Amino acid sequence: MLWFLRDYPLAAVLLRAATLAFDSLLIGGIVFCTMLLPKSISSSTTFSEFSPRALRLLRIGAIGVAVAQVFFVVLDTAMLMSTSGLGVAELYTANYFLAGLLLFFTAVIFLWTTRLGLPRKLVWLLFVVPLMAATVWTSHGASRLEHQVPLMMLTGLHQLAVALWIGGMPYLWLLISSRGIESAAEDEAAVQAVRRYSSMAVASVIVLVAAGVAMAWVYTQSWSAVYGTGYGVVLVAKSIMLAVVLVLGAGNFLLIRDRRFHSSPWLLRIAQFSEAEIGIGFTIILAAASLTAQPPAIDLVQNRLTLPEISARMTPRWPSFSTPSVRALPAVQSMKVAIQTYALSPDDARAANNKVEREWSDYNHHWAGIVVLMAGLLAMLGRWDRARWARHWPLAFLGLALFLFLRADPEAWPLGPRGFWDSFYNPEDLQHRLFILLILSFVAFEWSVQTRRFRSSKAALVFPAVCALGGALLLTHNHTLGNVKEELLTEMSHTAIALFAVFAGWTRWLELRGSGRGKLIAAWVWPMCLVCIGLVLLNYREA
Repeated sequence: MLWFLRDYPLAAVLLRAATLAFDSLLIGGIVFCTMLLPKSISSSTTFSEFSPRALRLLRIGAIGVAVAQVFFVVLDTAMLMSTSGLGVAELYTANYFLAGLLLFFTAVIFLWTTRLGLPRKLVWLLFVVPLMAATVWTSHGASRLEHQVPLMMLTGLHQLAVALWIGGMPYLWLLISSRGIESAAEDEAAVQAVRRYSSMAVASVIVLVAAGVAMAWVYTQSWSAVYGTGYGVVLVAKSIMLAVVLVLGAGNFLLIRDRRFHSSPWLLRIAQFSEAEIGIGFTIILAAASLTAQPPAIDLVQNRLTLPEISARMTPRWPSFSTPSVRALPAVQSMKVAIQTYALSPDDARAANNKVEREWSDYNHHWAGIVVLMAGLLAMLGRWDRARWARHWPLAFLGLALFLFLRADPEAWPLGPRGFWDSFYNPEDLQHRLFILLILSFVAFEWSVQTRRFRSSKAALVFPAVCALGGALLLTHNHTLGNVKEELLTEMSHTAIALFAVFAGWTRWLELRGSGRGKLIAAWVWPMCLVCIGLVLLNYREA
């Protein structure tokens, strides 16, 4: 168990992300149903599917919050008890414990009251108060000794704006997609709801950006803290994704304000843009969870990266395709010894990478870059009828999957002494194996789609979904290199790859589901993102 908890930060980030995501989904749904739905929709037969689907989504949000908090409280308690010697009696008054209980019981009570049906009365808004209070209670603002109250207020406004905007959007999508045989009056009801949501979204974006900028200044207070710390790297990634979502949102906003926006095709286009907007929006919530798991940049005054150090690492160099032998790698401890070492001293278990290990890692990344670069170029080439052979580009990733299986973890089977099943006790090895499964899954589906073996629209969505999910998970992936600056430089490369993967996935999704000019633009963006991932990998190095 202790060996698994070596990656406690990853588990904490994922559970925090789940809490924020389900919390936003629940709050956004409550506000959408109580304040934005026109009364005519409740009695309309056209929207008869909306109420049960929206109610199901609300219940999923409540169940997600409750389950995530159970695991989060148990994990935190187990970690604190094993590392500090404290007992449950000393921990039940801690902020995380009390906040977890508040979220859990609020979600359970909400589930019980949904027996009454879809929330339409304003009294349901009372659930928003404890849901917001509990998440703010465990934020950076609540843990600060100075400016605690203003920071908690800013955090609350920031998270509420996210919930109303991103958390409410799935319900807007449900409303539009639940329409049956349309009439002018029924379209008018949908248009009215869309316009109300648009006004709320604009106000939410203004509050979100204003509160976010204020908190970013408090927690950084210098440009060196932005580009020189892990907190700053995640903050930049979150800001880039936010900018992309704002571009998609601006497209929807212009459609809504168009004088012709009063018919089904325009509503359908709103729904199509919203799908990508929802996907990237919830990825931002994952990044926000990763941000709360790190100390604010203002507290990290040592070991900050400088611009010359970043430039020296990121300056393009010719990749290395020479690899050390397996025998040259450091001796590998058995799983039993590794677990014992970590139990006695976690710091001693994190040995710094030596030169041979870095060369091994660089070699792996560079060959992976070749594969991804070729795939991106072939994907673009395959759009011409004269190069139909290039549509087999997904098969290139089979080589990448095999390569990663053999070389990603040299201490594990088949190259290393650790058995196949034993290697799953190592969180880093487990993540690599999961990435391999993701690669194999999208290769099978995307190759069948590109070669017209599969004509199902759902099968075509597997590649973008896996690509976006892989990028989101990579935002939480980290390597322990024994050197803070080296870890941060590596994290910069991983973050860039993660962003390109997220954008590749959702632009491919938009190409498949969208229409008009946005579809044409998206068709060229995602192959370019693959090319960019390949270039980043080719320039990757750990020293």
